[in-house]
This record gives sequence, structure tokens and C-alpha cells, in this order.
Amino acid sequence: MDDPFDFRSLRILQPGWLPNRARYDIFNDQQQLLAIATEDVAHTRRKLLSKTMPDARMLTVITPDEAPVLTVVKHKRERVTEFLGPDGEPAGWIRATHTTRHYTLLDEQDQTVGKVVGDLALKNFSVTNEDGEFARLRKTWAGPKEMFTPSDHYRVDFVVRSSPQARMLTVMMAIVLDLTLYGPV
Repeated sequence: MDDPFDFRSLRILQPGWLPNRARYDIFNDQQQLLAIATEDVAHTRRKLLSKTMPDARMLTVITPDEAPVLTVVKHKRERVTEFLGPDGEPAGWIRATHTTRHYTLLDEQDQTVGKVVGDLALKNFSVTNEDGEFARLRKTWAGPKEMFTPSDHYRVDFVVRSSPQARMLTVMMAIVLDLTLYGPV
């Protein structure tokens, strides 16, 4: 499969109005829809409002023509998110380290491909590897609906060329941040 995230800038938009499952639309900077990440299991409004969520949340990432890209398994207790390829094979992990400001991006061989560190406001994150910063991730203003809904927007800018694995994990980092920091716990 081609790398669906091979663009310099991407936007991850979360539709609002209290959905019963998490959903993220991933666009390039020309506003072309590249992928959709949708939670597999719907949650009742009562469960969403009481903030009792399962120990693991699963999302499926597909292209607009419904070709599978990834399965995302966000574990609550282990502070790790697991990624599986279209055939169920391991595709990488994101591990929270220390605080909710620090994360490690790991490939399918458990090798570090990047480190993510956020500012104190948890709005701007720098993604680095052994050569320095290769991407920036930031939570952007979703407009007035952000005040009334769980809708959030993110932007990923790749400042230098990086591997498809590092790009995929960096883009998925926006979803991990949203589920960890802003979504129901």
C-alpha cells in the first residue's frame, strides 16, 4: 500500500456534536480527505457523560474508498497505544513516558523512531529523532463549536523528510493525544 500520509502538512479534524463514538478525518493541506479513523464500538450518551470508558478503545483507520490502513488499540492502564496493519500484523506503538507531555514512537520491532515532547499548555508538540526535529504537532482552534462539543482539530507539519513509519506514528499521535488529554477518560 502507498503511504497515505506522505504530505508536508496534514490536518486531523474531529467532527463535533457529542458523537457516540470517536471519529477523526485526516486531510492534506489541499483539503483532500486521506483517511478516516472511527471508533469500532459506540458508547451510550450515559456512558459518555459518566466518563466510564472501557480499558481499551479500538479505532479503525480506512482510506476514503474504504481500504484498511490501521487498527488503533488505545490501552488505558498501560499508557500505550498499539497499531496493527491491515492484516493484523504489528505496525508500531506510542508509549506515554513520564507525564502526558512525553511520548515515545516505536516501530513494529520496538525500536524508537521518534520522541514527542509537548509544551506546558499541551498544545504544541515537537517530534524528534536522533537527527533532530522532523515534525511539529499542534492542537488548533476548532472554532466556536469547540466550546460546546468534544470537537478538536490538530495540525501536523513535517519540517524534514521522514520514514513512512515515523509519519504514520506522528499523524496517529494527534489521535492518541486527543483520546488521552481531551476525550472521555
